[in-house]
Amino acid sequence: MSGNESPVGGQAVIEGVMMRTARGVAIAVRRADGRIVVRSEPYCPITKRIRWLRFPIIRGAVSLFEMLAIGYRALQFSADEATKDAKAAEAQKQGKVASEKEGEEATGMSKLEMAGTMALSLVIAIALFVVVPNLATHYAAILFTGQGDRRLLEEQSPILYNLVSGMIRVAITVGYIAAISLMPDVRRLFQYHGAEHKTVSAYEAGKPLTVENVRPFTTLHPRCGTTFIAIVLIVAILVFAVYARILMLVWPEFGTLPFALRKTFLILSHILLMPVIAGVCFELLRLGGKYPNNPLIRILITPGYWFQRLTTKEPDDSMLEVAICALEAAFEPAAEPAERIIEPAQDLQLAAG
Repeated sequence: MSGNESPVGGQAVIEGVMMRTARGVAIAVRRADGRIVVRSEPYCPITKRIRWLRFPIIRGAVSLFEMLAIGYRALQFSADEATKDAKAAEAQKQGKVASEKEGEEATGMSKLEMAGTMALSLVIAIALFVVVPNLATHYAAILFTGQGDRRLLEEQSPILYNLVSGMIRVAITVGYIAAISLMPDVRRLFQYHGAEHKTVSAYEAGKPLTVENVRPFTTLHPRCGTTFIAIVLIVAILVFAVYARILMLVWPEFGTLPFALRKTFLILSHILLMPVIAGVCFELLRLGGKYPNNPLIRILITPGYWFQRLTTKEPDDSMLEVAICALEAAFEPAAEPAERIIEPAQDLQLAAG
């Protein structure tokens, strides 16, 4: 496998990596006994199946939700494997033998449970990154001036309001990442994130996928989801500022509505604008992957690289092996969803090339 004939993407999961190509999706997870479990299946993006979803911006929003669903399933699979390991270890302590079937019965979520968890995650994300910054910005003037009647109104000062709101979003994002990075399990997740980037970069450079070839590459990648988040944070400031100004021009009476109604309307409109912003940022990220050396593109994605220094860590060789397994399986997926086990001895063949 060489050359960059097909775009690839991926995601770190618990003790593993998920990779996606134009042919399939594969998840490789390292078990406690050293074996690698690889699950693969064919993949055809919904944007290829439904023509009108291919239009710019629309395809970005649709692809984002599709990748969130795929990524969540990958995380669930890796969590199930980790649970099997934990149960096997517990059974061994108690002098029992845990069968694969028992492990499977004890793990996994129903589609309804998965949908509920994703919905709850979405609600929490909206609360943290839309509602909280909006309310905090509105009352920021009171906090800093001590005057109870000095509130920062988006409809009156859209640029200043959205700059402050944007900085609060960035602070929440960086603070959250910095806090969870102190956890050993999350640090390992970030190492697998680095392994994913190195492997994708090696493939795109046309290198044979061996540990020796993958190891020298950087843990940073222009198309990373972390870069996407950084671009969203920047673009949201601009879009929301312009939106508030346009709103006041086309609806001058908006400023006379009760405060609670105005604030509710603005927060809901911000939420509804997020898919549009995501679609725009998706197109910008595609440009970043196509023209990484363009000066304007470099300026745009540089904040993403800063964020990636928080979300990626240098992986060890065993993590690179897992990422390589995932990418190779994504290029040659099983005809239907299937799992296979790679023994540690086979692992070493990857390292040797």
